[in-house]
Amino acid sequence: MRTDADDDAACYGDGCADFYDEIYPPPSRTALSCLKRLAGDGPLLEAGVGTGRYALPLAAHGIPVHGIDASAAMLAVLRRKPGAAAIGITLGDFSRVAAPGRFSLVVCLVDTLSLLPDARRQAQAVARFAAALLPHGHLLLETTFSMSDEATTRNVDIALSTRSGLRMYRVRRSALDAQLLDDWAADAGLERIARWRDWRGEDWNGECSPALSLYRRKDR
Repeated sequence: MRTDADDDAACYGDGCADFYDEIYPPPSRTALSCLKRLAGDGPLLEAGVGTGRYALPLAAHGIPVHGIDASAAMLAVLRRKPGAAAIGITLGDFSRVAAPGRFSLVVCLVDTLSLLPDARRQAQAVARFAAALLPHGHLLLETTFSMSDEATTRNVDIALSTRSGLRMYRVRRSALDAQLLDDWAADAGLERIARWRDWRGEDWNGECSPALSLYRRKDR
């Protein structure tokens, strides 16, 4: 049974699923190489799997992949793609629903964590990610951190020229703070071991740009 919270979490994906693959390019070789190295033999969980932009090429390289997403429309697009049968799928809000099993790597990419409506739900999600890790596991979060003068929550309306014409969609983002994210991870039993500004592993130094935060279990 779907709840209002599930509907909130699904709103972004349902609004752009049929043209989502035109919003972002395929992942770079550098990104995929990094993820393959971190995942090892897997399995890997992608929270906010969407239409499979990362999950499909990783599964094609032999990594067992499970994806979770609140948007049924996104998952319907994923299921129609070649190779999708190899990916386990869970429909649900990843701050409230756990995927089956435990994983060597959990990833939540492309600022998907900010799509949750508030800090409480974001913290819940980080705790669920930590609980899903194997003893040797890692968590990788790609986020954009808020500036001091940025509103806590904001709606962004975007117009995109697609093959089928001009399409509109809305992104509702809840700002994330770097220290708060580290605190949530620590509360969940994780320690941060790196924060990069790109997939090449260059250190993030507070720039106004996406950051990749890598955590591991403290009990390893």
